[in-house]
Amino acid sequence: MSWEEFQANAHRDKERGLYVIDGFERGLNDAELRAVYERYVQTGALVVNEPR
Repeated sequence: MSWEEFQANAHRDKERGLYVIDGFERGLNDAELRAVYERYVQTGALVVNEPR
């Protein structure tokens, strides 16, 4: 999954402008979301449920 796909599929809280991902209850800004992507998604350590 590319960064663009990951970012587009992440839920963003419109009021706070933060991304909401399980395990990160306070929300993530753009840089933090990118770090999650690089740490877990690019290495294959994170499984993302995608619609079928």
